[in-house]
Amino acid sequence: MQKYKVEIKPLAEENLKNIFLFIAEDSPANALRWYQHLVAKIQSLETLPKRCPVAPESKGVEQEIRHLIIDNYRALFSIEGKTVQVLHVRGGWQERTI
Repeated sequence: MQKYKVEIKPLAEENLKNIFLFIAEDSPANALRWYQHLVAKIQSLETLPKRCPVAPESKGVEQEIRHLIIDNYRALFSIEGKTVQVLHVRGGWQERTI
């Protein structure tokens, strides 16, 4: 089975950080558990990333964008050769824009 390199882009890292800090205001322990859970799920994209559906954000852009749904969050990513590039991490309440 082919393995992909998972690369979390700076904007996605910023998304993760901002959500982490928001959760940490109420509970640092929960924020840490949330972060570790999300990153582990994102890393699972190293195998079979095409199992995830094409995201609505893919319409109108040249690049195919897929999404991995993790609880109330979505990791938006593209596949470039053998690399999965995680572009954004969004909560379900956030607007669907790229």
